[in-house]
Amino acid sequence: MIHLLFVGDGALDSAVIPYLVENIVGTTVQAESVSWARLHGDKVGHGYKRRVLFAIRQARVRRLQGLVATVDADKDQPRKRLQQLREGRQADRAKSSHLPVALGEAVPHLEAWLLDDPVAVREAMELTPNESIPTVRRTKNPKDILQELLSQSARSGDRPLVVWPEIARKVSLNRCTHAEETGFKDFAEDSRVELGPLVSGKVK
Repeated sequence: MIHLLFVGDGALDSAVIPYLVENIVGTTVQAESVSWARLHGDKVGHGYKRRVLFAIRQARVRRLQGLVATVDADKDQPRKRLQQLREGRQADRAKSSHLPVALGEAVPHLEAWLLDDPVAVREAMELTPNESIPTVRRTKNPKDILQELLSQSARSGDRPLVVWPEIARKVSLNRCTHAEETGFKDFAEDSRVELGPLVSGKVK
């Protein structure tokens, strides 16, 4: 088990991302979570470089083993937020001891990572095997598609906050055929590089 701080856009991110990380690195995760909006500090500022620097400090203060920080993509400038997160991580490493920090940007948002695995969606929503699951490439709003599928499923009475984590538990990167486009592939690779040593016991 590894003990991590997760920073994301809200309650859904806090409920979903830890399960995706567990699948990626192959171990259970004890998660502490905070949203970007609730990340406070005198010098946090509005840019993601400063915010992730503050989040890294928070992970150290809490004596956690690492940080996982994710954002939804900027509609006008995809990968801009991810670049800022990476700059923050690099700035921290230039002056502080190494802390594993996995970064990811979901394009256009977190639900794209879930929708891209139709098997996980079908199983979690208890859909029939022949139920058509639109591909991420064919929709501009994966969030709306998942909501629509849920409303037509046997679990229509359950909230996304309950169902989305169950999808995440079942997600396999090998089945996500558009992972490069959604940013999930980069996130998975970064998670393995940053968090893998915690699992193997070979921390820098």
